[in-house]
Amino acid sequence: MENTKRYSCDEEAFNMESSRLLAENAQLRKMMGLMQENVELRCVLKDHERKAQIITPPGQHKKDHNEPEKVKKCQRIVGEIAFQLDRRILCVIFLEQQRLYGYRVPYIKEKIIEVTTSPTTGKVDEKLRSELYQRYNHIMDELRKLGYNPAVHPHFTEYMVNTYGIAKDRNARTKDLSSYNDPQYLNKMITECMSSDIVKDIIIILNCLVYFAREDGKSLLISPSSSHSSV
Repeated sequence: MENTKRYSCDEEAFNMESSRLLAENAQLRKMMGLMQENVELRCVLKDHERKAQIITPPGQHKKDHNEPEKVKKCQRIVGEIAFQLDRRILCVIFLEQQRLYGYRVPYIKEKIIEVTTSPTTGKVDEKLRSELYQRYNHIMDELRKLGYNPAVHPHFTEYMVNTYGIAKDRNARTKDLSSYNDPQYLNKMITECMSSDIVKDIIIILNCLVYFAREDGKSLLISPSSSHSSV
């Protein structure tokens, strides 16, 4: 009887100690959860701060109030550079076309199939199609050497044009003509004025345009009359 009573007391003490330990464990888990949330929150805040610094162009917080026109002009020139690169690519590949309305660099392969297929008979001009693909592959191989990605930069250039537009005085550049055709000047302007997260891609676009200028012997930023009539 006495052993049974002692066993009952020991079991009761054990249960009480277990309950206490479970309660402490639950409290510790709660505290650990709060600490983990705190760490994650700090990481999120740091990430937001980092992204905010990337989105803001270098020195932009200091320059915006007194140099908005410089930034706006740079954005226009970036749009023009992107526009001119796309036109140069299309002009080189589609030499036979007098107008390039509706032609877009991201969909060159589809356009090659379209222009080499008779709309009435469906017959394919295999010779022309082969020539167009050879031109396309050659141009893309050359541009890849400069960092151009055919899966990325055609859409990037369209985004630049749609976002920033093009230079308004494309037919009458006089004052800034020499500067706009100077790669070093443009490189410096882009680095100073554009958001740092896209500067690398813009410089790639600029370098590709420099490549075409060297190949065709024309200026970086050419007037519409110097290219296809739709440019």
